[in-house]
Order: sequence, then C-alpha cells, then structure tokens
Amino acid sequence: MNNKKTALVAGGNGIIGSNLAQYLTQTGNWDVIVTSRTPLHYETPATFVPLDLLDPNAVQAKADELKGVTHVFFASYIENKTLAEQTSVNLALLENLINGIEQVAPNFEHVTFIQGGKAYGAHLGIYKTPAKETDLRTFPPNFYYSQEDFLRQASKGKKWSWTALRPDIVIGFTVGNPMNLSNLIAAYASMCKELNVAMRFPGTPRAYQVVVNVTGVEVLSKSMEWAALNQNTREEIFNITNGDVFRWEQAWKKFGEFFGVEIDQPQTFSLQEYMADKGPLWDQMVQKYGLQPYKLDKLVQWGFGDFIFNTEYDAFFDVNKARRYGFHEMHLDSIEHMLQTFQTLRDNKIIP
Repeated sequence: MNNKKTALVAGGNGIIGSNLAQYLTQTGNWDVIVTSRTPLHYETPATFVPLDLLDPNAVQAKADELKGVTHVFFASYIENKTLAEQTSVNLALLENLINGIEQVAPNFEHVTFIQGGKAYGAHLGIYKTPAKETDLRTFPPNFYYSQEDFLRQASKGKKWSWTALRPDIVIGFTVGNPMNLSNLIAAYASMCKELNVAMRFPGTPRAYQVVVNVTGVEVLSKSMEWAALNQNTREEIFNITNGDVFRWEQAWKKFGEFFGVEIDQPQTFSLQEYMADKGPLWDQMVQKYGLQPYKLDKLVQWGFGDFIFNTEYDAFFDVNKARRYGFHEMHLDSIEHMLQTFQTLRDNKIIP
C-alpha cells in the first residue's frame, strides 16, 4: 500500500519550484507532480502536468491526474507592469488552483505558499528591520496580502489549511528564470574577467555597506516540507533565510577571488543600461568556452540587480519564529553558499 503524500508543485519552472521538485523527489517520501504553463526546462522523475492557472477550468480538465493531490506547494508568479495588475493576475493563479483542487482532490489537506520581502515593503526600498511576521502591512495593492486573505477565507470550516513562508532573495541553481541574483552576479563577474575590467559593485557606496540576508533553495525546500507536514505551522507565517546576515562589501571580495577578477571600489552604474549590448559578447563566450547555449536574457534580469544593489537601508528578517516552531535548518554561511552556487553553475557549463 502506498502511504506517500502527493505533492503538487505549482510554478515548476521557477527557481523555487524547480528546486523543490528535485528535493521532494530525492526524499523518496512523496509522489511529486510538477505543473507549469510551459514545458519544463529540466529533466525530473516527477510527473509533469501542464496547467494554465489563469484558466479557471484548467484543474478540472486534469482531474484524473490531480485527484491524488494531498499537498499544494504554490510558487507560481507572473510579473506585471502595475501593482494592481500584478495583484489581480497572481491572485487569479492561486484562486483557480485552490478552487480546482478542492473539487478534484478529496484528500487535499494543505497548501504552502510563498510570500517574500514585498510583504514588508521591500519593493519600496525601506522597511523596519529585523522584519517580523507580526509587522503591520504596508499600503495596498500587494498580491501577497490578497493571496493570504483569500486562503484565510477559503479555508474556513474546511479540512485543508495553509502556511505562508517568507524567504528573502532566493539563491540557487536554475536557468530560464532570469530573476535570479546568483546567475546575475556570476554572469557579471564572468564578463568582467573576459573584458579584463574590475568587477566593481554597481550600486551605491551606501548599499555596499548595508546589512542583508538571502535564502538558499535547499533551506527553503526543507522549510516548505516542514511547513506542510507539521500541525503547529497551520495558518501561520514564517520568515525563512539562511540564518545569517552579511554586507555586500564582505561578499564582493570573496566573489572576486572565486572568479579570478580584480575588485575595485563601488562605482554606481545601471546594469540594465550597460548590459544592453552584451548579448553578442555572451554568445561569443558560449562558443569560446563550450557553455550551454543560453541567451543572456534567459539567465539574467539586470533591472533586478539594479534594485537589489541600490537598496540603501538594512534589509533582513528575524527568523526566530520558525526556530521556535521547530525548524532548525537556518545555519548557513550565505557567502559560502553563494560561492557553492557559482560552482554549480560552472559545473553545469552555464558560466566559464
């Protein structure tokens, strides 16, 4: 008799979903279903079920394949130009998925969904630190709030429940998802070396000094499984990071050593502007070093780096609530973790 739980990982092509699917399959404790609107860009032993979650009927159309789902891990996200549009489209993704799973999966018991720094106002460039789960909301619209409010209301009186996790900048291996800081740093460093120029921190001198934190995909995946399986996590919100803090100044020197490139003082410039003409350079590097044939814009979103590297206020979370509730995996050295991620990119021939 199969006593495994069945996980449905939504957002399977993203950095969070792809790494979670890999983690859950490796545990051997789950039957894993991965869903995405587009075909997966990686191989996995998990079952792939394509779903367009903007279609209210998409889950019902795949009822036979999804009827065994017990746990949903929601990491889907669609970028949009305005906050209002961003909220409406991302709320629709979650509503259509949960409303559908309720109908087709009689043993559905829990959804773990991802929030993040925007819950504290990180997108505004400043928020109270260390951020705690009890901090007051910022002015809406904010799709995290809308999704949370939907789950609070929809789960009332039901046999299923929810948990929200709030990672900060997510660090890990993935391709095809350009909002990925580790890819961005690695590509920037690699091009600095190729062009024989110093790898300068491209943000402001003040941003070079602020205290920040990041969340590794391994820690996040473990926390998502923990949240799904423990009763004391029900209807709770938890910050999840590597457990330490650092300054970019400390990290940058280590990055330079790893990539064998000179480091100089910060010099503020727009990555998005200066990288606009670097596609051909990257294509040449792909040929020269025998790299995987990814276009630069499939690996990196430079505007994301411009925002992160120009945040001039401390940006970090208090993670002690999750520890008090029993999650004890947040003890990494974040700089070393990023270096390990760069090595994984190198080993997979994504960077030279």
